Amino acid sequence: MRADDVIVALDQRFRACHGRVVAALTRRFGVQRFAFIENAVQDAYVRALERWPSEGTPTEPERWLVRVAHNAMIDALRHELPMRPLDESHEASVDPPTLESDDELRLMFLCSDPALTRAAQIALMLNVTFGLTAGQIASAFVTDERTVAQRLVRAKKRLRDDGVQFDVPEANALPARLSAMLDVLYIVFSEGFNPTDDDAALDSGLCNEALRLVRLLTETKPTAVPAAFALRALLCFHASRVPARVADDGSLLLMPEQDRARWDSALLSEAFTCLNDAGTGTELTRFHIEAGIAACHALGTTYATTDWARIADLYDLLRQGSPSLVVDVNRALAKAMDSGARAGLDELDAIPEREVLGRYPYALAAYADLHASLGSLDEARAYLDRALANQSSPAQHALLKRKRAALDETHTAAVFGSDRPGGTAELRARLEGYWTRTLDSLKARLEADHIPDDSECD
Repeated sequence: MRADDVIVALDQRFRACHGRVVAALTRRFGVQRFAFIENAVQDAYVRALERWPSEGTPTEPERWLVRVAHNAMIDALRHELPMRPLDESHEASVDPPTLESDDELRLMFLCSDPALTRAAQIALMLNVTFGLTAGQIASAFVTDERTVAQRLVRAKKRLRDDGVQFDVPEANALPARLSAMLDVLYIVFSEGFNPTDDDAALDSGLCNEALRLVRLLTETKPTAVPAAFALRALLCFHASRVPARVADDGSLLLMPEQDRARWDSALLSEAFTCLNDAGTGTELTRFHIEAGIAACHALGTTYATTDWARIADLYDLLRQGSPSLVVDVNRALAKAMDSGARAGLDELDAIPEREVLGRYPYALAAYADLHASLGSLDEARAYLDRALANQSSPAQHALLKRKRAALDETHTAAVFGSDRPGGTAELRARLEGYWTRTLDSLKARLEADHIPDDSECD
């Protein structure tokens, strides 16, 4: 493995275990020492970068990072100015703290303290628990990096000044905090699925960590709520496509290009089981609807023959409860698959946020695909050029370049959609029962005006 590859792999590993290392040290030293903890963890990461590429990865890398960060913490506290004696508990703690399974949930609950705004809660969890930078967080929220950085500084100061404890809140305080936690796990998985600034097409460490934590939530009674099961279903649907999503050369394959026979049937079964569990009770969230959309894709035998009318209908419902530019663009593409490229262009043109849309690479790529389908190749090339200029993700940039090269090589209209065969009749039949028992009932609830308001969906 080349040195650059080792560094990329180390960076992914570090981000995947970042929360566990921070949580272990926070349990030992307390929230008031949070600035020292972050510096110590960064110091451990730097030392790993210096040593692991040449010496090899330790047998237990997370314990290595905890030990090195713990030693850095002790050194920093002993040199703290003005000089103050260490707490007796710290002096007695010669050995580094252990890694406990619920530490990360405690850390996430800490970051979702009700004294913080919802935006601050989510940004803090992404930064502290998963090690995402202000730039990566800004990309997820389509906002600027400086705003996110300032939000993080204020949030950390607020927790430190308020003396917040590193513990699981009382049962009556769980629902409000859990909502922000689920949003964060969704964003973390999305960052792993489509890395913002990583050359790799997939950060499996972040994806696996988000899925592991949402599984932990659904296996812990106080947090095993329908929304958590819906999110687990959604993440399993997406994770099931990973084996078919990356080509042999490491580049991304879009869903129309994927061999559906390679989709992970075990994860699909888990997804539909969780979707069934998510249908209990009266709570309904955007995760339910998005999981329903993912279920449509899972049940489609080909991309072109997927139930696009149902998907477009679900995007309509999602837009009512959780409107966003991403939803609008995906809805337009679903309309195009159901009613033709011209209908999709009309939907894109109707999106009101024109200035933002003009810089949003996925919307620009959608325009390109639709124009190519209509044979307007010059316009398609122009939109792809704009998309390339606004796309910061290396993997997505490479995908757009591949599309652009394909347009240069053809003088005929591109086909919107694909009839690439995939999946098996047996899998579809086995999962169809889950579909009728869950998604249809969720849709009925939506049509009965059970969509939560904006404050519940943020």
